[in-house]
Amino acid sequence: MKIIVTPAPVESPNGNTANPPLNGIIALCDSLGRPIGLLNAAEVTGFRTTLCALIPWTWRRHTENIVIFGAGKQGLWYTRLALALRGSEIKSVTIINRSVARAQSLVAQVTEENQKYWKSSATLFSLDPSQPDYSKRLATVLSTADAVFCTVGSTSPLFSFQGVLRGTRSRSPFISAIGSWQSDMMELYPELLRYAAGRPDSYSPRGASGCIIVDDAQECLVKSGEVIQSGLKAEQMLQVGEILSWQQEKSGERLASWLADGFVVYEGVGVSVTDLAAGNAILEIAKDRNVGVSIANF
Repeated sequence: MKIIVTPAPVESPNGNTANPPLNGIIALCDSLGRPIGLLNAAEVTGFRTTLCALIPWTWRRHTENIVIFGAGKQGLWYTRLALALRGSEIKSVTIINRSVARAQSLVAQVTEENQKYWKSSATLFSLDPSQPDYSKRLATVLSTADAVFCTVGSTSPLFSFQGVLRGTRSRSPFISAIGSWQSDMMELYPELLRYAAGRPDSYSPRGASGCIIVDDAQECLVKSGEVIQSGLKAEQMLQVGEILSWQQEKSGERLASWLADGFVVYEGVGVSVTDLAAGNAILEIAKDRNVGVSIANF
């Protein structure tokens, strides 16, 4: 069972209204209904949502330059997991957040962790949206980005549709959006999704011109603002689980080429079964390492 609490908006020091992060718990039970574990839902949710979005990213051929919008739990886990999984291939990671202080804190934290665990030579830095040259610098990093990870619960697009198409691109980007998990939220322009699905080099096994990748097609059709407004149909969406099954059963050259080098957009709103999978895995690790608090006869 997962319980999430949405706190009331609060006034920030600069007078603006801010939404505090979601908090809650995950309670895990065995097949007989006996409680076996209690976990922090915010940490698990940030980890599992990011991990699902990174599955198609691991199929990409190039990932030298990464741009991450958001410096919350998901932004933190994107940075950590990217360096852990492909740190030797990454040259730069750019963090963009409305609060530059929070972005700088994330950069400092992960830089320290990287020196201890992954030892990637990647450069981590942040962009300050309040600076007068922000638009120019944003356009520069987007024009060379191999991957753009969006993690912001925004109601308006985070960058222009043309932002990732500018310049003389030699490689198409991978773009993921996991922050827009409600119908009134939007991180990407709907045109960007239609463009990705309509490109001649896109892929579809169902006769449609092309597809985007999603975690759950039916949920995205009712929960993701940009998916709803894009007008894409279910047949224009490939679920990650479907792709994994096809890869095990058969080898599709066009599918593999599109996943590795195509203009790919991933939309994720969260799949509850991943809370169960991640939660149980964390409990097993905790037992092996003898960490956490055990309560007898609970």
